[in-house]
Amino acid sequence: MDQIKLIKVSAEYAEKIAEYRAEFPADRIRVTYDPARIPGMDYLEKYGDGLEYKNVLDWIQFCNDMSGKLTWYMSIRENDRKIVGFIVFRHKLEYDDDDTEFASNFGYSVRPSERGKGYAKEQLRLGLQKAKAFGLNRVRIVCRDINSGSNKTILANGGIYVDTIHGMESNLNINRYDIQIV
Repeated sequence: MDQIKLIKVSAEYAEKIAEYRAEFPADRIRVTYDPARIPGMDYLEKYGDGLEYKNVLDWIQFCNDMSGKLTWYMSIRENDRKIVGFIVFRHKLEYDDDDTEFASNFGYSVRPSERGKGYAKEQLRLGLQKAKAFGLNRVRIVCRDINSGSNKTILANGGIYVDTIHGMESNLNINRYDIQIV
């Protein structure tokens, strides 16, 4: 795996963000039942299909407006500046979901063509450093029970399994984990 770093979303990367979004098929695995939502790119679905430059710029402005509550990062591969993933850090669990039982301090995704290379594990590790710098000593992370890659990523970063809950509206089973940040 090549080195990555987290940088906040910016207009400089608008075209690359649209390219990243275009790589996701409609039937991807997700926590949410909304087919337009990509974890780590929360709310992009509210700005059109996310493939048009203007839609991405509007989303980036929204991200900047929410900076006191949520912070979006792109995982940039250092050797070629390619976006390999996205991670959103939710400063409080209340900013994730109407039902805090399903809330998560982080949501993340890795570009389908870059999966299986260790980027998700590193991306979450770097995200945990951001949470620690923010002042958190514990985070909650959720993922679908059938998402083996995400479950492994969370466990590899010190995740402690809490339980599995079922969403009545979504009909999804969600694994909940806590991670102590040291």
